[in-house]
Amino acid sequence: MTVARKAKKSAKKANKKVATSKKAAKKTAKKKAAKKANKKAAKKSTTAPKKSTKKKAAKKANKKAAKKANKKAAKKATKKAATKKVGKKAGKKKAAKKAAARKSTKTTAANKKPRRRSANARKPVELTVGDPAPAFELDADNGKTYSLTRLHGKRVVLYFYPRDNTPGCTTEACDFRDLHDDFKSANTIVLGVSSDSVDSHKKFRAKLDLPFPLLSDPSNKIATAYGAYGKKKGGTDLGSIRSTFIISPEGRIETMYTAVRVKGHAKTVLQQAQEAA
Repeated sequence: MTVARKAKKSAKKANKKVATSKKAAKKTAKKKAAKKANKKAAKKSTTAPKKSTKKKAAKKANKKAAKKANKKAAKKATKKAATKKVGKKAGKKKAAKKAAARKSTKTTAANKKPRRRSANARKPVELTVGDPAPAFELDADNGKTYSLTRLHGKRVVLYFYPRDNTPGCTTEACDFRDLHDDFKSANTIVLGVSSDSVDSHKKFRAKLDLPFPLLSDPSNKIATAYGAYGKKKGGTDLGSIRSTFIISPEGRIETMYTAVRVKGHAKTVLQQAQEAA
């Protein structure tokens, strides 16, 4: 074999070795790259669930915080409601205590012995049977003036009513009208009294054809003296108290009716007057 041929063969062998080495290096590089890619993918895969777990944990934490906040708010609202309830209860208790104190004061005042007042007093007088009838002198619808002094020696039915032309007062006046002859037979004079004017009385009397006079007490002075004007039971305002008094020929209270119920009243008064006669 020639030297040239030997060298050529040696060169070919060397080239083949280099090519094999290059191929191996390329394969190794590919392997390395694949390994790196797999490692990266694995890492990515590991990170993803971690991220998901973090999200879940955050969601859970938010839910827990919301629940806690709601619980706190509910507790606060309950406490507020309880405080309000207690306050309301305390207010009611205070009001009840005040009312009881007021009632106690009223009862004490009611139990006090009433003092006698003159016929001109604005507060009603507590009259009793046998007391001298308070003096009066009033103008009537018939143009005359009636006084207790001038009526001495006659039995008088003096009835106080609130107003002309009202249903109850109309019924009462008609009842006394229908029994007027019987009162006359018992030697008893009937006189109606209210705060209406003389002119109002004239119209009322003419309308009902009343056989007895109606007296005008515009200032309620006489009504007050007889206790027929003042505070009604359970009320605070002043007003007329429907009342009737039978006055003896000597000028004393024989019988008295206060807070009168109209139905059957005139008949009861007549029976009393007849018995006294």
